[in-house]
Amino acid sequence: MNSPYMGKFKVTQAYKGDSVHDGLDLEGIDSREIHATIGGTIHYAGWENSADHSQGFGQYVCIKGTDGKFYYFGHLSEIKVKSGQSVNITDVIGIEGSTGRSTGSHCHYCIRPNFCKGNSFNVSEISGIPNCEGGTYDDGFRIGSAISGKRTKSVSLTIDGVTYQGILSEK
Repeated sequence: MNSPYMGKFKVTQAYKGDSVHDGLDLEGIDSREIHATIGGTIHYAGWENSADHSQGFGQYVCIKGTDGKFYYFGHLSEIKVKSGQSVNITDVIGIEGSTGRSTGSHCHYCIRPNFCKGNSFNVSEISGIPNCEGGTYDDGFRIGSAISGKRTKSVSLTIDGVTYQGILSEK
């Protein structure tokens, strides 16, 4: 599993396709920090509409990944990167928030083939985050867990033909 959070998080709204809901709404439990889910270049970091902060994603970051896809992280309360900056997977790019068209603190996470609305990839299939509204998950990744001497184990689980991968570590 590859989520924008390190540690526990909750899926508050599922992916339902382009015309209904083109991504996952996620809420951090252990932390509100949003991390890059892929290495690449910050394609955009700022307000969706600087004249109307209540519109769309509000403050958001879009990473053009090394795979050519565009990774969006919306509704952020704070942005920690700048357009044109290179990022690595796990770099902190922002803080979860409730900017734009939002009803509460969360991160809207979606992946698109281009830097525009209208088409999206199934973010659950790419990230391994279950498309299960109300589910609480732990991506298992902790920076420095192997360095600190904690034992880790790579695991995979297949449910309904979808394989989820993650890392288990001792507390």
